[in-house]
Formats: sequence, C-alpha cells, structure tokens
Amino acid sequence: MTNADTLVIEEERYDRQKLLWGDAGQDRLKNARVSVIGLDFQGKYVALCLAALGVGNVVLIDGKNTIEEEERGTFMGTPVSHGSRALAYAELLRRVNPQIRVEGYPTDLVSRIDQDTLTGSTVIVDATNMVTSKRNAILFGHEHHIPVLSTSSQWGYTKLVRCDSESHDLAYLMPMFEGNEQDELMALLMCGVTTEEVRKLIFNDKDILQKPVRYRLGDGYRFGFPKEGEMAPRPDATKYADLRVAFLGAGAIGCWGAIAAAKMGIDRVDVFDYDTFDSTNINRQVLGFDGVGELKAVHIAKKIVEMSLGRTHSDGFNVKILPGFETEREYDVVFDFVDNPYTRALNTAHAISHNIPMISSGALPYSARSITQVAGKTFCQDCLYQIYDRGRQDEMIRRASCAANPDPSVVMSNAVAGALAVLEIFTLVEPEKYGVPFSGEIMYRSSAPTRFGAEGLTGACDCYSNPVPQLEISDEDVAAFANAIPHVLTGGLVETERKEGRGLERGLEVLTVEQPE
Repeated sequence: MTNADTLVIEEERYDRQKLLWGDAGQDRLKNARVSVIGLDFQGKYVALCLAALGVGNVVLIDGKNTIEEEERGTFMGTPVSHGSRALAYAELLRRVNPQIRVEGYPTDLVSRIDQDTLTGSTVIVDATNMVTSKRNAILFGHEHHIPVLSTSSQWGYTKLVRCDSESHDLAYLMPMFEGNEQDELMALLMCGVTTEEVRKLIFNDKDILQKPVRYRLGDGYRFGFPKEGEMAPRPDATKYADLRVAFLGAGAIGCWGAIAAAKMGIDRVDVFDYDTFDSTNINRQVLGFDGVGELKAVHIAKKIVEMSLGRTHSDGFNVKILPGFETEREYDVVFDFVDNPYTRALNTAHAISHNIPMISSGALPYSARSITQVAGKTFCQDCLYQIYDRGRQDEMIRRASCAANPDPSVVMSNAVAGALAVLEIFTLVEPEKYGVPFSGEIMYRSSAPTRFGAEGLTGACDCYSNPVPQLEISDEDVAAFANAIPHVLTGGLVETERKEGRGLERGLEVLTVEQPE
C-alpha cells in the first residue's frame, strides 16, 4: 500500500454522522465555538470528543503545565509537548482533526480578566474541580446569554449539570469535588455525555438537559448521588495485575474501551479485528487518527502499550471472527465490541462454550448499552436479545442483498459504550466492593431525563451449562432464506430499520428504569 493510499480523505471524515443531520447540521458544528475550561481528565476528553465531532472552533483554557506522563504519551499514546497544557493539547487536537481551529489560553478562570477568553462562545464547558472557576464561567454565561455546562469528577464519581440561566443554584459549583483529583475513568464515561449535550445546545434541540447526570462506582445503584462522606472504594491493584482480557472487535467502541482498559493496571489486553482504519472511521474511532490504512487490531494494541506506559501488554490479531473462532491464549474476560448481530452471536457462543465471562457493549447514534454475561449469575446475550436467531437472519440478509448501506455513527455514544463496558470489569474482579455483575442491561439514552438507567432481571439463565447452537450459514441456507422472504431483501424491513438506526438489535430499545433521588 502506498502513502497516497493511506492519506485521510478529509471529505469523507463526517460521512457517517452527516447521515443523521446532513451538511446543514455539520455546518452548524463547524461554525460553533465551544470553550473548555480545565484540561485535567474531564476537560481533555471532552475536548477530544468535540474535535472528533467536528466542532469548528474549540477553545482550551488551563493555566497548568504538562506533566511527565502526558509528555510520555498517556493521552491516546501520543506524547504532548512540554510546557503549557493549553498550548500542548491545542497542538495535539489539531493533529486529531486538521479541519478545526483550536485555541489554547494558558490561564485559569480566576478573575474577570480571564473571562475574556470566553468571548464569542456558543457553549461553555467548565470541566474543573474548582468552585472559583465554575462561578466565573457561570457568571459570564449568564451575562452574555451563553449556555454553560458544569462537569467534575473524582475517583469513582462524576457529575454533569446544565447551569440554568434563570437559576443561581449553588449545586452548579459542585463544591464536593473541590480539592479532589479528577479520575480518568470517570472522565472517559462522561465525555461523550457532555459532548452530546453540547451538540444539542448548538442545534437548539428541545431536549436539553434538565436534571443532573451522575455515575458512581460501588455496590448499588450506579446513577444516583453518593451518601454524605461516602467515597468509592479503591480497587486492589494486585487483582488486576494478572488479568488477561480480549477485545473481540476494534472499532469505535473498542477504541474508547482500549483507552479505559489501558488505565486499569490490567496485565494483558489483546485485540482481535479484521479491518483497517479508513477516512470514514476517524470521526469516532479516535485512536485511528494517526493510523489510516493500518490494521485496527495491531494499531490499537500498540496504543494500549503506549497509553499504559508499558504496564499493560497487548497484541493485535488481524483475524476475522467466524464460526469456530479460537484464540491462541486463554482469557479471564472477553469484551464483545463488534457492531453487527451475526458476529455478536459468534462472540456470545465463543464465551459460553469456553466458560468465559463476557461484557458486551453496543451503540446507536443517541444511545448505548452494556450487558455482562456470567455463568450462573446473569442472563446471557441470547436470552436478552435472541442474538443467535437475529444474527443469523442479519447475516443472510447481508449475503443475499446487494445493498450496502452504512449506518450512522457518532463519537459520543461510542465513547459512552466503551467506558461503560470496561467499568463493569470491577464487578467481575471485586464484587465485594463494587457489587455483583448486573443481570440485565445498563443503558445510556440521550433523551432519558437522567440519561442513564438500568433494566434489571431477577435470576440467571443456564445457557453456560448447555451446548451453543450451530451458527454456520451455507450458501444453500442463504438461497432458501431469500426465496422464502424476498420482500425483506427489497427494501421494507432493512431500509426502515436502517433509517431508524435500529438494525436488528432491538435490545437498545429497552426502556430504562430510573431511580428517584
């Protein structure tokens, strides 16, 4: 492959998201100016999402300097320049997306003079843990009629609010985070949620955020607020130091999952995929920004090693997951990060037949979900979604139909899906601290009042004790299917579901159950 073959075709960068909002919507993003205050974990990952989405003008405000680990490549496996953090990350984000303008201002928002950096903003995001910074951001937003989002994190807990211009609620200042270090895993989970709320404000959507969005680690409900003085327990690092994990799929969810997994002290995270990065991927497959033309599995494995500073081992395997798929190594946990039902069915069968716990995650443009299947403790993916039958049907439609319709996809829901799944590993390794694996579906939906929720089931299935079905599909099977229901191949079902963004995996349409505060 020549260098010319691997160049990013910039005209294709936003193709998959323009299926949702067209050129006009992408132009609104291009013309927007979003200011991000604070480049600790919370701010830098929001800024990354904004850059991937194509927000045309991103302003970074931070008065600190980079630290050694950042300069060695812990952020996306790419070293940043020594010196001002605002200037260093502005330079990096321009590499992630050369189409956008990124300004860096090496100052904190501690005075009225510093507020001048916010002039002309379409949306302001304060991502610090500092009350003073949030107060100044909110005051400027109120005075200039600019919407303000406030988000913070600490180990095991993160929160996002929209600061109502008609209110002066002290909760917007988030004083409970003051003085605490931000947590990278919590920041990864919330960055996609925050960016989706920014998009809604830019688009003047009616469904803007009204209630706080929360996520907390620990035994019990994940989306409420912690009790006064409650702190999430810290993991026992020794229990992750020998853990061997496999990613089955290395697309958008796999990229975000890789970033999260590289921060957990896991011994090995291997990656399996059969594809290369192309220009239409990098609006959401963020680790591929410097890897167009490269094998996804190999490139992401290299990034995992770099992001973990060599603490996590990783090999990439360029293999296609087919019936009878096997791995050379044995793994303690597998992650199902694919985006089509048939391969998801194969992954489910692989995990069950090898008695391996599996965490599966999926994303649609405005929602994401995660399920955990463990022998004797939860329901498997087939019991939840009938994935074997749906996967076979989807694959026969694909083989019999000449249509090749790409699905719309965006960075926000994929970021949520990847982080949401990886966080569930705590329940497998240390259930005494973080609760037993959840039986059912954990859900993000951008239209739900609190954005997150869960649909739980009582009990567990016995599928790990039974043989898995035969999932091979012959040419004769495809021909018989096409002859039996030709209407499915001529538009009808396929086109309707493509337009509605559902595919055949209706598990994402399960209604969330919210817990009142």
